[in-house]
Amino acid sequence: MRGVRAMVETALDCGAEPAMAIGVALAALAPGSLREASEIVAALAPELAMLDRRERRLPTRLAELEPELRLEPEVARIRPDVGDHEVRGRLVFRELVGQRSFFQVAALAIAGLELSARDAELLEHLGVNTQLADARIWPLAIVRRVTARAGMAHGILAGTAVALNPNMGALPVGGFMRAIDRLERGLAAGRSVASQLEEWLARKERIPGVGRPVLGPDERNAQVLTLARAYGRDRGASWRIALEVEAFFTDRKNQHVNSAGLQAAIMRDMGFSPAAGSAFCLIYFFVQILAQAVAAEEHLRGASGGKPGHGRAA
Repeated sequence: MRGVRAMVETALDCGAEPAMAIGVALAALAPGSLREASEIVAALAPELAMLDRRERRLPTRLAELEPELRLEPEVARIRPDVGDHEVRGRLVFRELVGQRSFFQVAALAIAGLELSARDAELLEHLGVNTQLADARIWPLAIVRRVTARAGMAHGILAGTAVALNPNMGALPVGGFMRAIDRLERGLAAGRSVASQLEEWLARKERIPGVGRPVLGPDERNAQVLTLARAYGRDRGASWRIALEVEAFFTDRKNQHVNSAGLQAAIMRDMGFSPAAGSAFCLIYFFVQILAQAVAAEEHLRGASGGKPGHGRAA
């Protein structure tokens, strides 16, 4: 637990509120059940109480990573020797500012990919297409409820926690990529996509990126298909497999690949890994979380039992 205590201590020193600091501890230990999570908090309680009495010390130097956590080359670093910052070996001020779009730099930082301006533009359009910010969507409902009660920072934390699940948000993008990985290996071994999917269904495997139980067929798919054609991303190997998956599930279960699955196919053909694909698409979903947090902070906080906010109840 010593390493976890140090993480909590650092979070508090940086100014994190108690809920965020405990969230750091639980994230580090990744309990597998609510019971295990409560046991972890109980075990940490004496040390947390000591930290609560301790004076906060704002960090005065950069963190020193343990040797086993260092990367070579590093993803990014500050370069005081040349008065610049560096991302994936590229100098930010000299090589990226004014020369690359935000999405191109995001893909470079997250995935190590040098996207063309055209592919970055496609991902930007796809991000606009995913802006489904209705507050009745469960993670966004949590954002609104928590923000109204406890404030914007807590609402953002809560919404992010709920959104980071394999059923909705950005994680199904990576999940569908992994399914394509498996299907592609089967194709290389002479197995058809349909025969593999039949076996998965027999084992009751669920495929992220397929189906949409609450709202039904994904109304965003038509735009994804149009954009894929317009930007020449409808001919890749992953895209073809995704269409075979769509045909299979339409025939067998009257289900469809959703927009996360189609986006996964496009991004896999661009070179994104499953982890990088999900992480990149969190940019899209954070916009929706932030929008609901701001709306609740400005118009609802104080009207539903929380501390007074800056606005009034709508």
